[in-house]
Parts: sequence; C-alpha cells; structure tokens
Amino acid sequence: MSGRGGVGKSILAVNLGAVLTKRGDKNIIIDADLSNPSIGLHLGLPYSAIGLQDVLGGQRHFRDAILVHPSTGMRVLPSSLKYMRGASLRNLARVVSEVGRAYEFTIIDSPPGLVEDVLHILDACDEIVVVTTPDVPGVSSATKIISLCKASKKRVRGVIVNRCTGAPFELTVREIESMTEAPVLVRIPEDRTIPASISMRIPAVYYAPDSPASRKLGEFAMSFVESGKHEFERPGLIMRLVSWIKRIFS
Repeated sequence: MSGRGGVGKSILAVNLGAVLTKRGDKNIIIDADLSNPSIGLHLGLPYSAIGLQDVLGGQRHFRDAILVHPSTGMRVLPSSLKYMRGASLRNLARVVSEVGRAYEFTIIDSPPGLVEDVLHILDACDEIVVVTTPDVPGVSSATKIISLCKASKKRVRGVIVNRCTGAPFELTVREIESMTEAPVLVRIPEDRTIPASISMRIPAVYYAPDSPASRKLGEFAMSFVESGKHEFERPGLIMRLVSWIKRIFS
C-alpha cells in the first residue's frame, strides 16, 4: 500500500513476484487498482476482456482471468482496463481466499490513498507493506495508511523507502521510523534500470539483476519470505503446550 501515487508500489509488487517466481515459489499478483490498473502494462501483458471486476462480481472464476507473463512465467490477475460502473472490491476477501488455496503467495497491489477500496483490501490481507519515498509528504501519507492499518488491527510488516538518492534533504531511516512508528525494511536507490525495465516490459530483477535497485529488491524479497517462513514454522502456544505434556508423560 501507499499513501499517494508515484512512489513505486506497482514496481515493487512486480519485482517481488518476479523474485518469488525465480525461486520457484508459486505466487500470483492481484492488481486491485480498479480505476488505474498498471501491473499488466508494466509487464506488457495483452488486453483481456476478463478482469478482476468480473471475478468480484461472480461472473467468472479467478482462473479465467489469469494472465501469464511469457518470458518469466509470472501469474497476474489483472483489473480490466475497461470502465465498469459500480465496480467495487467488496468481495475481494472471498476472491483472495479462493486464490490462496492455489498459490503459496498472493501479492495485492493496492490503489494509492485512503479510498474506500483500501478498506476492503485490508479485510482481505494478512499483513501490509507500506511504500513511500524519503520526503515529508510521502512519509506523512504513509503514516496515515499505517494508522489506518493499526486501527483495523492489521499487521504492518514495515515500510519500504523507494527512490533514495542520498541527498541531504532526504529523511533518514531513524526519522522515517519515528514518524511512521514502523520499521524500515529496505531503502531502494533511484536507478535508471527501473524505467528501462518498464519500457522493455520485463521486471528489473530479470532485466538487470546486478543493478543497485535489483540487488536491493532481491535482498528484500528473500528476507521477507524467509522471515515469514520462520514465523509460520514457529509452533503456537497450544502446540508447545501439547509437546511439553508429551515430554512429561513420556
């Protein structure tokens, strides 16, 4: 999620999915920006008459709307580029639940800002990553999103600070964490590789894997997945209690 547009949220969603695909993890990206979808455009996917709107409305199954990126094999559930009056993400939680039974990771690219659809996305998600740029307007907007997540009792994994140049006027990690009350997960540098990869319709981690931005994107994706895996594998209180009782009686 992001508090405003233009911070690189869709780029991050695409490249996170690309790293997972490289690893062999079964994942899918859902473009949940019904008004201005861009994931398909970033990947050069062909226009499809079937989109997320049709799945949300119950007219089609989610598998009917999936597009495959030919050079990487990435799976995308795009929003339709056609205008559909009254389209809403009200049923997104149901769709995500169905998708989650088929894929290990479901990445949702949210529309920017505090629009009504963001509330439906919060309902559908397990955890949130907020994207910002290292400036006061961007971080202030990110802080509002994080406050909304906490009010909705949704876990915020942290903040990604994108398009960093190292200029003295940029906010530091300490300042961003103080404003947002959330950890900074990674700082991604400004890199000409990113617009070049968009023009080629290939994720940056495939297009130029050794570029500064690609390396940071890869590091973030790997740490994100590994930390999530450890949390998933950590036994819960009930399981620890059962194991303790077994040890006593054995």
